[in-house]
Amino acid sequence: MCPHPGRALRRAAAARDLAPGLARGPALGLALGLAALGLTGGCAEIDDARRFPPASDDLRIVETVPAAGALDADPLGRIDLCLSAEIDPRALQTFDVLLGAGGLTFDTKREVQLFSWREPGSRNALADARWCPGSVLSLTPVSPLQPGLRYRTRLRPGLLGWAGGALDTEQPGWVREADGELRWTLEFRVAGSAIDDPPSPVPELAPGPTLTELFEPGRVFDRERGACSCHQQAGELAQARLDLSDPATAFDQLVLRTGLEATGFPMVTPRLPAESYLLHKLVRDDSGAALHAIRGDAMPPDDPLPHADLADLAHWIHGGAGLE
Repeated sequence: MCPHPGRALRRAAAARDLAPGLARGPALGLALGLAALGLTGGCAEIDDARRFPPASDDLRIVETVPAAGALDADPLGRIDLCLSAEIDPRALQTFDVLLGAGGLTFDTKREVQLFSWREPGSRNALADARWCPGSVLSLTPVSPLQPGLRYRTRLRPGLLGWAGGALDTEQPGWVREADGELRWTLEFRVAGSAIDDPPSPVPELAPGPTLTELFEPGRVFDRERGACSCHQQAGELAQARLDLSDPATAFDQLVLRTGLEATGFPMVTPRLPAESYLLHKLVRDDSGAALHAIRGDAMPPDDPLPHADLADLAHWIHGGAGLE
C-alpha cells in the first residue's frame, strides 16, 4: 500500500534534512544494496537517508514534562517530549527543537532516549519503570531556568520514526507560522517569582557503572543470574558471535568491536545509548516485539530484561562505557 501523499512529502523533507550527514555511495551500488535488504519496491523512494524499510504509522507527541500550560515547572528540570514510538536518533538536527522566552533562545543539550530510562523531567534520576511508550526527546537547559518566566519549546517536523514514520502534524499543537514553517509549541511557566534568583547547584546524573560492575552479583551480566547465559557458556553458537564470559572479553566484544551492526550503528557508541546496537537488540517496542529491522528475535529470547537492567546498561553507555 502506498503511503498517504502528505506523509510521503514529510518523510522526503525529513530525509533531505538528514541526508547531508550520511555517506553517499555510487547509485548502482546503493540500489543493489537496498534491494538486497528489501528496501525497494512499492512506493518507497530509493535513497541513502532511510536505513530501515518505511512504515506508514505517524509519530505523535503523547506526553510532555512539564505539561502544556504548567505554571510551576521545576527551574532545575529537563523538558521531555514523549513520542508514541521509537525514533531514529540520527534524524534530530541542531535546530529541530529550540527553547526560548520572549525573543531569546537558550542553550540546551539535546538527547534522544531510545526508551525512557531517565526519570521524567529529572536531570539526575533513573526511571524505575518505562513511562513512555516510545522514545523521549529531552532538552536539558545549560543553565537553570529563571523562576517566574514563561518559556516556549518549539519543534520542527523533522523527526523520523525508527521505521521511517513522520511526525503527525495534524494533531493539536502544530501551527504554520508567519515564515511558512510548521512548528509544534509547548509553553510553560517556571515556579517562583521573576525577582527570585535561579537555584543552584545544578544537579547532574551520577557517573554510570563500569562494565566490571555490571558483572557483579545481581547485575545484568552476573553469570549466576543467567540473563545472558547463551553468550557466557563455552561451545554455544551465541558465545562465538558475542562473548560475554568476563568483563575484559565483553569490553573487547562490545566497545572495541569495529564495523556497524544490522541497524547501521556500532555495537556500543560511548555516551550515546540510543545509537548503540546492544540496546537496539535488547529493547522491545510497546507491543513487546523486537524493534524494526532487528535480525532475529529481541534478546533475551524468552522474557525481556527488567527495566532496571536496561536502564543500567543505558547509564553505563551514557557514562562513557568504561571497563573499570
